[in-house]
Amino acid sequence: MQEVSQLLKNEITDNLTIGKMAKINGVSEQALRLYARMKLLEPCEINAETGYRYYNIKQCAQLDMILYMKALGMNLTEIKESFNEGKVEKLQTILEKHKSAIEDQMQELEYKHGAISRALENFRRYEALPQEETIILEYQKERRFFTYDTEINLYSFGMEYYENILRRLKQNYLSHDLPESYFCNVGSILRKEFFIKNELWATEVIIFVDDSFESSENIETVPEAMYLSTYCNGYPKEEENLKKLMDYIATYDYEVTGDCISEILVEFPTFAHYDREALFKLQVPVKRL
Repeated sequence: MQEVSQLLKNEITDNLTIGKMAKINGVSEQALRLYARMKLLEPCEINAETGYRYYNIKQCAQLDMILYMKALGMNLTEIKESFNEGKVEKLQTILEKHKSAIEDQMQELEYKHGAISRALENFRRYEALPQEETIILEYQKERRFFTYDTEINLYSFGMEYYENILRRLKQNYLSHDLPESYFCNVGSILRKEFFIKNELWATEVIIFVDDSFESSENIETVPEAMYLSTYCNGYPKEEENLKKLMDYIATYDYEVTGDCISEILVEFPTFAHYDREALFKLQVPVKRL
């Protein structure tokens, strides 16, 4: 025990060089110089002849507080403000602000995690798809989506118009605080009243959202149901396959029970040309007559 005490006594004295102060606290000398310039933690003594900086061992308490505040997410300006005021209320206000920012970041990470999970699931579905344009009956769980009505029929114009629609959609959904990560899960909706009349009339674009997304404005819920679905590659095939789906329903005596959704499952990167390349899922809820 005496040997340990002697070792500590030899290792640490009341006044420490900047190098020793940095070493025993696990920080760099550059950090200590920065704290000194900001008047956060100034040396207790500077040798007039050599310019050497010395710190008192008791100043480690102040350095510990600086490092603690940094670990909580406070920047040096905020730490200095807190030190200057010397009031708990100031520190509490700063920490409340940081707590709120962290909660927002956690929510954004949750949205990104959900978007990545959906993308990976869609890629797995893409790899296991039946032959393109095959119509299958499958169960779909309840889902939610954000809607934006363009008031113009999406099937009356080409890709240039569609890109303009997507820009308007993006501006609109960002104003509703929807995360950017949702934008690749976009689609359109052909309402039941038009589908059952075999009319390609759709003015609404949609973006699927997570169950945890807290908003009621412009959000619709699609109930669970059995769906007739078909898959197609590329925008030019969408209308053709919608008509095939309509004909299939009439031929095999199905009753349409809800709206038809055109959903982009996978959008492929485009480098050699401007046009989008995507895998569509066309789906409509049905029951047997």
